[in-house]
Amino acid sequence: MTKVNSQKYSKALLEVAQEQGKLEEILAEIAQLTALFEASNLNSFFESEVYSDAAKSEVVDTLNQTASELMHNFLNTIRANGRLANLAEILQEVKNSADDMFKIADVEVISSIALTNEQIEKFAQLAKTKFDLNEVKIINTVNEKILGGFIVNSRGKIIDASIKSQLVKIANEIL
Repeated sequence: MTKVNSQKYSKALLEVAQEQGKLEEILAEIAQLTALFEASNLNSFFESEVYSDAAKSEVVDTLNQTASELMHNFLNTIRANGRLANLAEILQEVKNSADDMFKIADVEVISSIALTNEQIEKFAQLAKTKFDLNEVKIINTVNEKILGGFIVNSRGKIIDASIKSQLVKIANEIL
């Protein structure tokens, strides 16, 4: 399944949830389903051709027992359209679309040493301003190869203030 198809399912679910005033409820269910998929490796189960469609359908029926009416209908639509193998991808796309809608993002900060809590807070404020976000989660990755400075990455937007990249830039200017 292409990302475009996952985006279509995602957009449809979010639009209906918003129309019905159930956006928060659906996002909470999506988070629970995503956690369940990760904890029990349901993605591999649904993607596998070893398991029958009937077995996969039984799992959807089990999920539907605790699902809201909207999620119940959504899961049944996914099943009816033969997209159970792509359910994990669709759930991830719903989360990504909701994050875009509410301007929420994980921001990776790569530094040569671990950041302090104060530095993490400063990076959170920087990311909110530079990337136009309302909420950020800073993920600090330590990489001694950058020598010093930092690299900030959020959704493909990068701020590279590492010493290594500055040295490469100077070397290119000299040559």
